Amino acid sequence: MNASHEQPIMMSDRKGHNGITDNGTATTLTAQEKERPIVGTSIVRRLTPLECERLQGFPDRWTDIGEWVDSKGKKHKEADSPRYKALGNSIALPFWQFLARRICAQYERPVTMGSLFDGIGGFPLVFERCGAKAVWASEIEEFCIAVTKYHFPEKEDQCQTYTTINQPGKPISE
Repeated sequence: MNASHEQPIMMSDRKGHNGITDNGTATTLTAQEKERPIVGTSIVRRLTPLECERLQGFPDRWTDIGEWVDSKGKKHKEADSPRYKALGNSIALPFWQFLARRICAQYERPVTMGSLFDGIGGFPLVFERCGAKAVWASEIEEFCIAVTKYHFPEKEDQCQTYTTINQPGKPISE
């Protein structure tokens, strides 16, 4: 299922409650519930990439960059798989936003930061929201590099792209 076919999940408990209140909001299960919830279609649907972005605290459609080109010039079509992988390997922003604010508050001058193992730009995003400046990023995953370059185009020349893994006897190359 992809994001264009979003459908609300249907849940009910064994008592027949459908999980929707009179004002249209969803109810929650409590610790006192002795029965497991039943999913309307007997299948729990997969979260959409948009829902994953929201759970991680990213802005809506952060990883939705459309077609993209990797460092070797190969074009890639829009797909959900790299979005799921990137989000699954990412950081949850709310905690890091809290920490970044506290770090930035300790300095008398503007904070600069570099992002090693950058992923999809989570650290630059939270630190720039706090007034810091991200000056470089390093990442090996091609899709993650494309997401960071998409959202931080002014850093494109500063993004270090390591495309080979260091093997014994071989230096790391760019």
